[in-house]
Amino acid sequence: MIVHTTGVQMVNKALLSLAAVVLFVVFGSGVFVGMLVGGPTGDGAGTADTGPQATATPAASDLPTTATPAASDSPATATPDAGSDSTATPPGDTDAERNTVPPREFNEANISAAIVENVNAAREDQGLRALSSTGTTAENVRQMAAGHSDAMADAGLVRHTIDGVTSRDRYKRSDLYNTCQFQVASYIEDADNNGLEVIGRTYAGQEYPDGGTQAFNENETAVANALTDDWLSTPLFRDRLLLANADDIGVGVTLTSTGAVYATANLC
Repeated sequence: MIVHTTGVQMVNKALLSLAAVVLFVVFGSGVFVGMLVGGPTGDGAGTADTGPQATATPAASDLPTTATPAASDSPATATPDAGSDSTATPPGDTDAERNTVPPREFNEANISAAIVENVNAAREDQGLRALSSTGTTAENVRQMAAGHSDAMADAGLVRHTIDGVTSRDRYKRSDLYNTCQFQVASYIEDADNNGLEVIGRTYAGQEYPDGGTQAFNENETAVANALTDDWLSTPLFRDRLLLANADDIGVGVTLTSTGAVYATANLC
């Protein structure tokens, strides 16, 4: 029996072609679906980034901002007006209006000159001649007085004797001891026992206690007045400044950086 294979072969080829088409359709659909589910394939696609995690810098608009309040929103410190219940300094209250004046605003020479004027005014009131503050002798006396004021300022003391040096010693060292002697009534007045010297201390440009109250010397004249008022209210010093036969006066003033004023007045 002879079997004809040509038809069978054609059928088989048709079936194979159909199967190929089916496989192609199925495979293509799978790939398409896979792309939809897993994303596109390629280098690194669809896999986790195994490198360092990057920190993205947010745009300026994403940053939290701290708003700056407008001037009207910020709490203001009100300045009370004169009519309100405040601690404002009342006009005319001189004690409250006092300000500290720095020592550099005061001149020692001007204070010395003002003291001489005050002493001579007191002598004039008593009918006595004025003392001279010019000339060689008066200048030597002034330098001696200035040296002692410096010594008192350095020691922070108001004394006739500093570091063992007396008033008499200073007159002798300045070659003034014999020059500065004069007749007073029945005796000779000289530099012994501090007889020709007055000393004192006050303060410039700051408040200080004085007789139970607070005093304040705002300028050079006030400083000079404070010193001479104290001297003239002290009987022993007043008598020395009003010695009838004295001719010259020398005043030395030393002002410290803290405003303390040390003064010495010597007569001749």
